[in-house]
Amino acid sequence: MADLPMTGNRHDSFTIREARLPLILTYVFLIIGAILMIMPFVWMVSTSVKPDREIFGDTIRWIPTELDLQNYSDAFEQTNMPRIFANTIVVTVVAVASQVLLGSMAGYAFARLHFRGKMLIFFALLTTMMVPFEVLIIPVFLLIKFFPLAGGNDILGQGGTGLINTLGGVMFPNFVSVFGVFLFRQFYLSFPKEIEEAAIVDGCSRIGVYWRILVPNSKPVMGTMALFAFLWSWNDFLWPLVVVKEDSLKTIQLGLSVFDQEQGTAWAELMAASVMAVVPVILLYIFLQRFLVSGGITSGIKG
Repeated sequence: MADLPMTGNRHDSFTIREARLPLILTYVFLIIGAILMIMPFVWMVSTSVKPDREIFGDTIRWIPTELDLQNYSDAFEQTNMPRIFANTIVVTVVAVASQVLLGSMAGYAFARLHFRGKMLIFFALLTTMMVPFEVLIIPVFLLIKFFPLAGGNDILGQGGTGLINTLGGVMFPNFVSVFGVFLFRQFYLSFPKEIEEAAIVDGCSRIGVYWRILVPNSKPVMGTMALFAFLWSWNDFLWPLVVVKEDSLKTIQLGLSVFDQEQGTAWAELMAASVMAVVPVILLYIFLQRFLVSGGITSGIKG
């Protein structure tokens, strides 16, 4: 009988080790995945400070033997970095602000207001998410080309170039996203109706309920949407390539293409410019990652 407690202790220890095994394996796979994901970034930073002879050497060097910071100054000058940064910031700020504002307003309408054909319109919008943007390039291009009263066009959209070769044309497809409407709708569906009804009883209008109650409580989903909108606009390459022709209107992703020359790619300068382009994205993600997690949870608990 005296051995029974010892047997129980050994069994408990075995059970604890057995329970920890899946958790340990999970952490191992996550660490391996994190290393694989961060390796390209580390290689980009390493290449950005290497001299050319080490980039194209016979052996792979993760840590350069000497730092060549001239790559950053060359990249800064060749791409006119202040200008393309300014263009990208303007386009991105407008995209983030409009997608958050219009997405939240449309999401509230689909979640709370009652009007004929609401669900039909909502599901029609959702079907557009399955259409690749590459399919829509020509229709969207024609829309901005024949945009009324822009670029010399008359009221019928004839006679000029519309929004082509303008920052407005670059912003046009990013004013609102169906994903944002869906995200905000799901969030507002999960918001307690009792709070809104109490505010209406106290004399608050629908607009007042939206601005005074829902918007202040929508910070998680707004942060999530702002991060997605920022990434989509900041990293957009195809649409600015189609719309913009002048160097003074290029965004940062178009500016990186200057290093792809006929004689070959200037890898050191390209990596240096890429590091400068990706730093704002990393900083914003660090700042908004808590909103990304909480917003994803709260907006997906109710369909």
